[in-house]
Amino acid sequence: MGNIGGRSKGCITCQRRRVKCDERHPDCKRCEKASVKCEGFPDPLHVILDRSCPGVLQTNGTSVKSRTWVRRLKASRSPSSQDDSEKRSSLCSITRDFYTPARSLDLSAFTETIQSTFFVANALAKLDLGQTATSAMWETISASDDPSKRALETALFGRFHRQPGICVASSRWYGQALIKLSDDLRTPQALWSTAVLRSAILLTMYELIAATSSSGWLHHAGAIGRLLEARGPYRHQQFEERSLLEIARPLVIAKAAVDAKRSFLEKPDWLQIPWALIPDQKSLRDKLIDLSCVIPGIMEHHRDLARTRKGLARLLANTPEGKNHSQRIERHRWAAGALVVRCGHLLDDVRIWKQAWDKQSNPVTLLHFPAGTAAYPDYPEDLFGPPLSFYNLYEANHFSMYYQVLTSLLRLTYECHFEASLAASETIDHAIDTRLSLKPGIDLPATDHDELLVERRKCAIEVCRSVPYHLSTELHGCGGAYVIMLPLLMARPIFRPQSEEAKYIDRVLAHLAGTWGNQTPQWFG
Repeated sequence: MGNIGGRSKGCITCQRRRVKCDERHPDCKRCEKASVKCEGFPDPLHVILDRSCPGVLQTNGTSVKSRTWVRRLKASRSPSSQDDSEKRSSLCSITRDFYTPARSLDLSAFTETIQSTFFVANALAKLDLGQTATSAMWETISASDDPSKRALETALFGRFHRQPGICVASSRWYGQALIKLSDDLRTPQALWSTAVLRSAILLTMYELIAATSSSGWLHHAGAIGRLLEARGPYRHQQFEERSLLEIARPLVIAKAAVDAKRSFLEKPDWLQIPWALIPDQKSLRDKLIDLSCVIPGIMEHHRDLARTRKGLARLLANTPEGKNHSQRIERHRWAAGALVVRCGHLLDDVRIWKQAWDKQSNPVTLLHFPAGTAAYPDYPEDLFGPPLSFYNLYEANHFSMYYQVLTSLLRLTYECHFEASLAASETIDHAIDTRLSLKPGIDLPATDHDELLVERRKCAIEVCRSVPYHLSTELHGCGGAYVIMLPLLMARPIFRPQSEEAKYIDRVLAHLAGTWGNQTPQWFG
């Protein structure tokens, strides 16, 4: 034990006056002669060396290899050396165990557990689906040790915490999952197993989280559709297989809508056979998905009508006088009118579904709560009205899916009305490259046109009103963020680009990308 050199031993008053102190205790003589109050002497700084622990202390330029603890020993104003000795002895009696330095913890052994727990807590546990089959299916997925599941949970963890190394690790898991899935597809015994279908679904979700373009998840969604079609509807009557079908159908329909191609899921067998054993247990969510299965077929029909119209216009432009194409024109006009009627019937069915959902969920589901209490605080209540709250994310998913389907159907109905008006007009030969803009000579009822636009705007406003609830991380983790993302992307074009409504949607999409690292909004930008 020893004092650290270089420190003055004078009293506090002399140190402050910067004069030499005679160090007389308890009051120095210099202060007494100067007629000032001596403030006493500071506690001496002592060093305790424990040479059994590694460490380095610099003392008077000498390196001492020992673990050092520095403590101030209160100096007694009493000249008794016995008290000072007792205090020094008590300080030396501090045991080594009490001062054992903390060691850095290596958590690499727990990385898998941490990521899996984060995935379950933020993506599964807070979903609150309210549906036995789907909830049990998610529990099965969370308990599996498939590389596709590891890729998904690692990607979610890495994106949320902005950890490039973990994101790279998720891509390695993704590669292993692709290899395993490829091997299973070549094995007849594994081809029809639920593990293959489950792995394909998880890889599609991985692409939605980790990919920087839409090509990946669209490719996987197309593969899921081909796999489901090859399996047939009868293979999905049991609990696990039917649950996977319920999860996969929205992905397959989204892929079909992007391609504007009719989906096999709209066939009666696929709408009835998987639920034939439990016809009364088909949920409202599944019934809404049944209605949305028809939309890709209408989109394909509308695209074919547009191509036919352009072909007729070119044909009429190059037809010599005297040749009549009236039969072709009449067939085209009849097909366009039939498509408008079909859109109207589907709109009625969707609205009837909403009435059934309101009876089950209202008025308790749609509860107004004060602005500013939600997770996303800058909600513009003056633009959209009071925000909405729901019983759980399952009901909120119904709400978002309804307005997503209705928005798509209203846009499609408007386009079909426009196509029918072109077919019915006398200026079909001038409508080669027209888009959704009314031109002179087109007889589209102004009431239908206005009603469709007004209803689309109402849908977009309702979607924005549900944003605060969906972005409440404390309620349901990242589940709400991914539920509301696509409806927001569909609502954004309805508002003017520089309007306050469009700016709010852009801020929300940026918030989603900033919080969960999701790049999906950029694909549609």
